[in-house]
Amino acid sequence: MKPVTEWLAEERRARIAQLLAEQGKVTVQQLIQCFQVSEDTVRRDLKDMAEQGLLRRVHGGAMPVQARAPGGTWRERQGTDEAEKLALVRAMLAELEGGELLFVDSGTTNALLARELPRHLPFTVITTNPQAALALVDHPRCEVVLPGGRLNPRTASVVGPQALELIESVRADVCLLGVCAVSSEAGITCTEYEEQAIKQAMLRRAHRTLALATSAKLGAELPYRVAPVEAVSRLFTTATEDDPARRAVQALGVQVRAVPLG
Repeated sequence: MKPVTEWLAEERRARIAQLLAEQGKVTVQQLIQCFQVSEDTVRRDLKDMAEQGLLRRVHGGAMPVQARAPGGTWRERQGTDEAEKLALVRAMLAELEGGELLFVDSGTTNALLARELPRHLPFTVITTNPQAALALVDHPRCEVVLPGGRLNPRTASVVGPQALELIESVRADVCLLGVCAVSSEAGITCTEYEEQAIKQAMLRRAHRTLALATSAKLGAELPYRVAPVEAVSRLFTTATEDDPARRAVQALGVQVRAVPLG
């Protein structure tokens, strides 16, 4: 690594662009260690690069303008961005009054949500997420229904015609949608064809839909389109106010609930 005094602003920013291309994300702390400069200097670099359209600022760092949705296996995703996910979950749970029939979709964030579901309130939960079902085993006032079907090993969720048949036969109060990626142009998208069908059925059969999107998922696109982003009743996100992806979603008239961290 170069001595501290040799890192010119232009060189730092070129290196930041290189790291973004290689890693898909950089953090403020990573850049402080890389360049041995102050936090203010790093944040100024990121601010200037964002204003030039070279990156997107997100909580704690930056991502490319065209974001890549988080990937990997269930276990790889399970421990990522947990503080961010937990903040979103707690904000969403404040929307629930108790007594609702809930669709709880797949995903590591929804598994965390099930763990946090208030134990003093009654719920009926229909979920394709076995981890969410297990998290509710000791909930004293929650009835849990887990549909039959095939367990998708990548998403750790139940898919197939049996699961779809059950979902289509129910009218839920609220769908707690698992969001893989969301953008103003592509809408809500996911990685799996069978997951697409499950999510679409839950959206159709719920009176309202609440969705959570970490800053890494906002502005990202994946192959299978679930629905336009306007299909969501309310989107909870940790994306910052100056994030262009967040502003683009809000411009469509979507109710966006900003969730601060820290």
